[in-house]
Amino acid sequence: MNDIQQWFDSALGKQVLSTQQAVMDQLLPGYFGYHLLQMSVQNTGLFDCSPIGHKFVLTQDNCQHLEGQSVFVGDGEMLPFEDDSIDVILLHHLLDFHTSPQRLLSEIARISLPMGQLVIIGFNPISSWGLWKPVGAMRDLPPWSGNFIRPGRLMDWLNLLNFKIDRAQYALYGLPFKKKSVTTTPDYSQGLSRNANWPFGAIYIIVARKQVSTMIPIKPKWSQRRAFGQLGVVRPARPAASRVTRIIPPGD
Repeated sequence: MNDIQQWFDSALGKQVLSTQQAVMDQLLPGYFGYHLLQMSVQNTGLFDCSPIGHKFVLTQDNCQHLEGQSVFVGDGEMLPFEDDSIDVILLHHLLDFHTSPQRLLSEIARISLPMGQLVIIGFNPISSWGLWKPVGAMRDLPPWSGNFIRPGRLMDWLNLLNFKIDRAQYALYGLPFKKKSVTTTPDYSQGLSRNANWPFGAIYIIVARKQVSTMIPIKPKWSQRRAFGQLGVVRPARPAASRVTRIIPPGD
C-alpha cells in the first residue's frame, strides 16, 4: 500500500484528503463513545474533531506514531479486538485496496458495538474518476489500481451484516487532474453533495449503524414450567472477569 500512501502525498491526493477531512469534521462530532478505530491506507488521522477520548489507527504498513493517538499494525483480516468492543469505526479507502473486502467487513461487524457507527470512505466507480480506471496505464496507477466498489453493492453487503444505512454522501465532481489551476480551485463538491447529493462524486462516505438483534421469547407450556419448578431455580453464573486485549505490533 506504499503506492497509495505516496499518492495521498501528491497535490491531487492532498486535495482529496482535505475534502474528506472537511466532511469528517462535520460528521464525527456527533458520534460518542469510548473507542474510535480508523483503518486506513495512509497514516493521517481524520478524527481530530471527534469527542471520543481513545482514538487509534490500524494500518497494514509500518507508520510513524501519530501524536496523541495509538498506532497499531495488523493484517486487516484477523482484527486484534474483542467482539462488540468499538464504538465508532472509520474505514478510509481500505476496502478499495483489500484482497478480501467482504471478509474484512465481517470482522468489522464482529468488533463493532451494537448501535455502533461505521463510516466508510471509498472511491466511486460510477464517477468521472471511475471512467479513467480502464484507460491504458491508468489502471496500474493509484488510486485506479484499486478495486472500486459500487456504493449500492457495498450497502447490500452491510445489510447482510445487520447494518442499517444512515446516510450516503458524495463529493468531488471534477476531473482527476493534477494541474495547479485545478487542484487549487475551490471545491464545490460538498455543496453539491449536501444539496443534491448526486451519486456521481469521485468519493463516497457511507454511514451505517450496527443493529441490535432481537429475540422474541417463547413462553413455555405449563407442563414445562412445572418440570423446571421441580428441578429448582438455576442461579445465573457469576460474570467472568473483564478481559483486556493486548495488541503487539509485528516485530516486538
